[in-house]
Amino acid sequence: MAEPGREYEVISVSLPRDLVARINEIVPKTRRSRIIRDLLSSFVDSVGRKRVAEEYRSYYARRPPREVEEERSLLAEWEISDAEAWALLEREESRGRRATR
Repeated sequence: MAEPGREYEVISVSLPRDLVARINEIVPKTRRSRIIRDLLSSFVDSVGRKRVAEEYRSYYARRPPREVEEERSLLAEWEISDAEAWALLEREESRGRRATR
């Protein structure tokens, strides 16, 4: 856990001049730190999501055929339930009742 008063760490990054010039044209100086922080945060989050997606792909590729078939069967059953639920909601709305939230 971070020590009080030590939430940030200063780093130095070298960037291509043309990129810095483009940033200077469109980003106000007072907002640069926040924008860079937000971009890095988005990038790190994206890398994490891609890693999780790859782990899921790997997991599902290794599953035995029987397990895959059982899951597909359950999904098919739920699809019918979903259709029934939507039909009930549509019927309620057509009678002028407000849908629950």
